[in-house]
Amino acid sequence: MDSRKITIAGLGLIGGSLARAFRRTNPAFTIIGVDTNPQNLRLAEMDGTVDMTSKHLEEAVSDSRFVFLCMPVHSIPEMLQSLSRVVLPGTIISDVGSIKSGIMKSAERILPKDILFIGGHPMAGGERSGYSAGAAHLFENAWYILTPREGTPDSAVKELEHLISSTGAIPLVLDPLTHDKMVGAVSHLPHIIAAALVNTIREAEDPDSIQRLAAGGFKDITRIASSSPEMWRDISLANKEQLLPLISEVIRRLYEFGQNLEKDKGTAIEAFYRQARDFRDEIPSSESLYLLPYYQVYVDVEDKPGIIGQVATILGSRNVNIKNIRIIHSREDEPGCLVLSLDDQSAQEKAVDLLNQAGCHAYIRA
Repeated sequence: MDSRKITIAGLGLIGGSLARAFRRTNPAFTIIGVDTNPQNLRLAEMDGTVDMTSKHLEEAVSDSRFVFLCMPVHSIPEMLQSLSRVVLPGTIISDVGSIKSGIMKSAERILPKDILFIGGHPMAGGERSGYSAGAAHLFENAWYILTPREGTPDSAVKELEHLISSTGAIPLVLDPLTHDKMVGAVSHLPHIIAAALVNTIREAEDPDSIQRLAAGGFKDITRIASSSPEMWRDISLANKEQLLPLISEVIRRLYEFGQNLEKDKGTAIEAFYRQARDFRDEIPSSESLYLLPYYQVYVDVEDKPGIIGQVATILGSRNVNIKNIRIIHSREDEPGCLVLSLDDQSAQEKAVDLLNQAGCHAYIRA
């Protein structure tokens, strides 16, 4: 087995980005791309991302140390069945599906014990799809969840963590059920609610007029409703055991709110908003999902060409690294125009000083 050989099955957005990231940070590795789409294979070969390509997974994994299955969740059991007959003992297989319990059960049922399956879920993506939409930096500063199969040696988990870390992602080991509950609550349920909000407006009396007014906060909070319907169909069905109780709870709370509204119960209505506000405000703005520290700076600047570059230049010229930047499209709910995420408190304080000295209005929110 070649410890520096990686096979990536599926060169779409995630698989193509993984291949690019591995090529950038591990140039000595041999990367084999597998895809049924000849255009994806051709593009990956043309830009030097992969060393070899194949349309058949079984042919591409002969002595690979790592095999990544970057394909829809519903097709993974079939791929595992094929791999169980051809991969060498000790091969590390992983996937990138956003639901883990079902996949882990399939791996346990299909794969021999000496094939090491470690489920994976990179919490990164985009609204576009296909190889051409990928980028080597897609996983930088993103959580990459790993769910090892029971009995997987710690050394194998550490080896995969090291490889994932080379992409700039942050590996986090969870059990499959905890993962599915967490992403169901913080990712899948919001997609359902966003789609429900949009469909409510779509079926309103005068949707054309409402669309014009919805360009601010409404469009921001429903942005995720623009994601792939086919992908979210599969995700919803795969995680229905976690989603159904959450949906029932949302319905209960909306019904209760409607009852209070109908009966003019102002105190209860205020409590509804207050409890939500207080809980949301307790979520540290300097943390994401678990314990990754980000220190944010809000910058209130004029909306004009070049302003983002100007802000970045001010900080970059003084060695302040911007980890992430978010543009606030609507000022209905929070002030400012840009939100900068920085490495630590000293960078946060330095950024505020530099930007204010340059004439920008920069500040830290409590």
